[in-house]
Amino acid sequence: MEKFDWKATIKVNIYCLWLVGLWPEDDTGYKFNFYSTYATISINFFISVLGILAAINSFMVDIKFEDSEELTLYFIGEILAHIKIYMFVKNMTLLKQLVTTLNNGRFQPKCLRQRLLIEPALNFWKMVYNAFTASGGPVISLWVLLPLLNKSRELPLSFWYPYNTKTSLVYEMTYLHQVVSIFYTLIAVYNIDMLIAALMVFIGAQCDILSDNLRSLQANTAASFNKKLINSIKHHQEILSFAKNCNQFFNVTLLGQFLASSVILSLILYRLALDKNVDIKFCAHVVLVAFYMIQIFTYCWFGNEVEIKSNQIPYSIFESEWTHYALIGKEDMMTFITYILRFFELLGLILLY
Repeated sequence: MEKFDWKATIKVNIYCLWLVGLWPEDDTGYKFNFYSTYATISINFFISVLGILAAINSFMVDIKFEDSEELTLYFIGEILAHIKIYMFVKNMTLLKQLVTTLNNGRFQPKCLRQRLLIEPALNFWKMVYNAFTASGGPVISLWVLLPLLNKSRELPLSFWYPYNTKTSLVYEMTYLHQVVSIFYTLIAVYNIDMLIAALMVFIGAQCDILSDNLRSLQANTAASFNKKLINSIKHHQEILSFAKNCNQFFNVTLLGQFLASSVILSLILYRLALDKNVDIKFCAHVVLVAFYMIQIFTYCWFGNEVEIKSNQIPYSIFESEWTHYALIGKEDMMTFITYILRFFELLGLILLY
């Protein structure tokens, strides 16, 4: 049977990360080459510069309350973006190892039935990715193009600059830098989020494959049965190792996401409660609330899917032909079940909380 390519599911995701300098082609991570130079310059010029400007503007005393609130929202978002990108780059070697591990023989679906079993989850992730891209892209594009459409010569982000941004050519250059920086940051953060969700989907898919292997666990002799059971135990141990490595990558990122999202949602909802005019800003704030709610919901949804699928593994063992074999094989099964239940309760806690 042709080898299943797990990377094919996330190829667009990986390409977007490569585009913004967050996915070097080398499997060992960043090296001193042209791509690393491009990544360093672009990340600093397009992300760090706006972060510095947001920090400066947040502490300026001669700005209106409404503007300071907007800048605070963006400042918190910039901090979160920097945390995500830093953790992503720091764990690049680990991420490359995780992607390579997916091509492990035990992680491969063994038959057409198993491929059909894991397809719905992979297709659902693709649908979520494409839906967010199709809905978010036009909204962000309209927002950054609004100053051009109404000919106001305003910038998408009302930051303070140490020069006059109203003059010709200077305005165009500053506007272009902000537009590229906004899209650059959003592409980076969005694709990091979706890669985390994809890793959760892959863990759930491996649980499906393991469950199917255990469900069809049958052999002509007790020795053959025990051999297949041992292979399933080794598969489970590799899933455990894969899940722990995933958690090592995104535990700090998820903590920052939930803390920052809680603060941002509180500020936006407070602003909406005081706002009496239904204008473009009001609509933009409603969209932001929906965006952050969906962002948190995505993590919870895919994490919950892992817990649900992992809970099916012990039941899958009892659906096999285990009653025909020796007592020692049954004892091994019970030990395996106890270990599975203890591990996946911990995994569900890690992924969900």
